[in-house]
Amino acid sequence: MRLSAGSTQVLTQAEMDRIHAATLRILAEMGMWIENDRLLQHLEGFGCEVDYARQRAHFPAPLVERFIADSDKVDWEDREASISASSGVYRTLYHDPEGGNLVEWTEERLVRYFALARSLSNIGRASMLGCPLPGVPARLEPLYERLYCWKYGADDSGTIHLDELCPYIYELHQVRAEHQRKRVKDVFRGTAYLVPPLKLGRHEAYQYMYFYERGLQVHLGDMYAMGATAPVTAAGAVALNLAECFAVGILQRAFFGGTSFALHTSLSPLDMRTLIYPYGRPELALTSLATACMARYYGLPGSGHAGLSDAKLPSVEAGYQKALTAIPTLLAWGSVHMDTGLLSIDEVCSPLQMILDNEFLGALKHLAAGMQVDEETLALDSILQAGPGGNYMALEHTARHFRTALWEPSVWSRLMLSSWFEQGRKLDVDYARDLYRAMSPDLDIEPRISREEEADVRALIQRARSELGAWAEG
Repeated sequence: MRLSAGSTQVLTQAEMDRIHAATLRILAEMGMWIENDRLLQHLEGFGCEVDYARQRAHFPAPLVERFIADSDKVDWEDREASISASSGVYRTLYHDPEGGNLVEWTEERLVRYFALARSLSNIGRASMLGCPLPGVPARLEPLYERLYCWKYGADDSGTIHLDELCPYIYELHQVRAEHQRKRVKDVFRGTAYLVPPLKLGRHEAYQYMYFYERGLQVHLGDMYAMGATAPVTAAGAVALNLAECFAVGILQRAFFGGTSFALHTSLSPLDMRTLIYPYGRPELALTSLATACMARYYGLPGSGHAGLSDAKLPSVEAGYQKALTAIPTLLAWGSVHMDTGLLSIDEVCSPLQMILDNEFLGALKHLAAGMQVDEETLALDSILQAGPGGNYMALEHTARHFRTALWEPSVWSRLMLSSWFEQGRKLDVDYARDLYRAMSPDLDIEPRISREEEADVRALIQRARSELGAWAEG
């Protein structure tokens, strides 16, 4: 027995049919607003109906249906559970594991945070979007993002942000490719975001075309707020999100060909009282479950956003919120990816929370692995040997299997109350701090690039600062 994808079904066949029909109407009647005529021309040649005066690309239902039919399919009945994680750094504060204060980043804290993520068994990777280090000009963050990620072994997020940076980002990847002895396309990562729904704005379209002309593909991401940039109701938000997934997928295929495509969902509500965009709410899980149903409806792969929190510090709230979205996402999609260590809607990066998340991931992996049913695991001989009222602690079968059959926690409680009192009344956060202190001296903080590559990257960034002048420092 193993956990398989699609273990939860929240939509009926009739409901899925209605969502699909609504998605087709959105694409055909509303279409996508694209502020770039050359991009629109390309889509027109692919079968879209284009209104140049209104800068709209409409996607006829037959085109969408053909796109779905031509896309690679996944066997949902035979899809094994998959759990992955990384630790992202955004424009955040750093949760000092010793003093407990929220403080500014330093390069030392950054490199140790990356190293901690790589060293934890259920995480293994770190990433960064932008660059939160003091002294980095906000407009040049995409350049510094790549410098520090490449230097310290994290994944850059491919930030572009501003049109003026495109030539420098391209040249940075040329430098990277030369030192890594790879092609530019093999080291390039670029991302632009559709913030309003189904609108590729002038700047994002320019960035897309700039890199396309150089043989490079920019990923187009989005995140909707229910009640602000998407309908407040789950069904409407799911339909709109599906429409944008298909529109972006068709656009990418029109430019780059291929048959790969996957659905994705990240639908959180706008808090109507405070106007924040929270991640730890049930709506994120519900819409992920519904989108997973639609993925099975189409036979397409996909994923959902999960495992995040609005809590400001490691707490019960943080744990509940992470589990609220991570577990349903795993059950629905058969996979889940967690961005660990994050708190307060990506405003706080906490080494202690990262260690707690690593613990949760270990338990989740054990759950997802299921159980094997065969002669050895059924333990019938041991059951008969022990007899009624028997004890299994001294049996050879227990000695052979307990290390693999039972999950071993590192920071979750393993004591009864009396022993807990005797051993200092420590909570999970205290054990996480102890583990951090034990690991800290051995963290691998050595640079991941040569001095020559770093020098070339820094020289290019300095040239960008000089050539862009006051604009870059603004």
